[in-house]
Amino acid sequence: MFHEEQSSSENVSIIDMPVGDYIDCDVEPGCGIVSESDYIGMQDDPRSFFNLDHRNAQLIYFRTGYVEYKFPNNTPYGSEVRELEFSAEICSEAPYHKLDWPSDITLWINHIEICTWTSPSDFGGDRALLTPMWWSTNNSQYGLMKRWKITDSGCFLDGMKVSDKTIKDFQINEKPYIAFKIGVKKTADNVGGLNLFGKKYGNYEQGILMRLSYSNKK
Repeated sequence: MFHEEQSSSENVSIIDMPVGDYIDCDVEPGCGIVSESDYIGMQDDPRSFFNLDHRNAQLIYFRTGYVEYKFPNNTPYGSEVRELEFSAEICSEAPYHKLDWPSDITLWINHIEICTWTSPSDFGGDRALLTPMWWSTNNSQYGLMKRWKITDSGCFLDGMKVSDKTIKDFQINEKPYIAFKIGVKKTADNVGGLNLFGKKYGNYEQGILMRLSYSNKK
């Protein structure tokens, strides 16, 4: 398994999911998946997303559609989930790159829609900290780090409340996995695509990071 797992005495489980380890997708061109050293499959061909090497992807991009991941649910039996947090580096997807290119990016957790965030740009032109040298600076280089948190008070994006749905609405203890789905709807006001950066691209050395806090019931 490519997942990295940690736990501590504070009852926190942390999993860093590689961006290529999605279990479902439905994307439309322009689209592609890229490893640290080359394209995987063909550019602008959704069939490439089903290439057996897709787990090696370090950058994923598409115009519309989604990718979905299932994190292992490591919550001990009998415990109570307090908070669930995800973070990922993302931005819009334009041909090459374009700073004025808004995109409405939506997140679902356990098949419940959390919120839609409008990315302002497809960032490029300057090389990011981690992006390999072979990947032209004329292409997408980096994104913005976004953080979604679900608590007993609601759902939050970068500290701002975006939904009244609470942690209990997501029935974390009822499933053996926690589903994370991110994408761009065809019906969005700003259909500007999505770039999802892994550990080897962008400015942040992580994939999709999940942090789950729980307490033991007495």
